[in-house]
Amino acid sequence: VWNAIQSGRHFIKSIQRYDGSWYGSWGTCFCYGTWFAIEGLIAAGESTTSPAIIKATEFLVSKQNPNGGWGESYLACVNKSYPYDGTGETLGEDSSGVVQTAWAVLSLIKADYQDKLVIDRGIKFLLDKQLPNGDWDQEGITGVFNRSCGITYSQYRNIFPLWALGRYSNKYE
Repeated sequence: VWNAIQSGRHFIKSIQRYDGSWYGSWGTCFCYGTWFAIEGLIAAGESTTSPAIIKATEFLVSKQNPNGGWGESYLACVNKSYPYDGTGETLGEDSSGVVQTAWAVLSLIKADYQDKLVIDRGIKFLLDKQLPNGDWDQEGITGVFNRSCGITYSQYRNIFPLWALGRYSNKYE
């Protein structure tokens, strides 16, 4: 089992992109793929100070928007590149979406990212976007398969922000 886990760890590291990200196949897109890679690598024994993890966190931090959030439209999957305008004008708020923000925050907390202000800004974005009933608005497409078939997973908007808020609370409060 240990050899299989280490083979998986090696494979994940081998497909890391030059910018530090990973391409996500079921979620939109680089925040999702990078979150999964960070979770998998650390679960397989990768140190949070390893070059792969550091490069991944640097990628995520470089994509944080001025409002504290992160965002990608489905075009990230189609074009295989992080969109310069994040979610675009109509799929989130100021290029950020709650689902991608949650994935980025989950990643940074798991990776023990040291600049907590970056994480705090992501958490503030999530809290500011939460509705009075505890829900979040459905934003753009957050699921994609075969690079071009968009899927609206209606519960992503609740599951991942709640998970990020819970992880934050467990670590910092």
